[in-house]
Amino acid sequence: MQDLRAHHEPTLSHLAMKLLLDAPIGMEVALPRAGTTLENAHVFDAVARELQREATAGRVQVVRRDEGADALVREFVFRRLG
Repeated sequence: MQDLRAHHEPTLSHLAMKLLLDAPIGMEVALPRAGTTLENAHVFDAVARELQREATAGRVQVVRRDEGADALVREFVFRRLG
């Protein structure tokens, strides 16, 4: 069976970048859930992990990251850096 995340990776990456660029510099931003594309737990997890990679690159500071028992990211708060 084909991994669907690999098929949608460019779209998820685009969504993570849009969230990052829309975030005010220096302000804490929680990834939204209800009423958004991120309502799906797997999409939320993938976007949070993409933003985590941005933190490794120095563009984002992770303020809070919580995983559920299923190892999916359930809460993600970040701060966009300059």
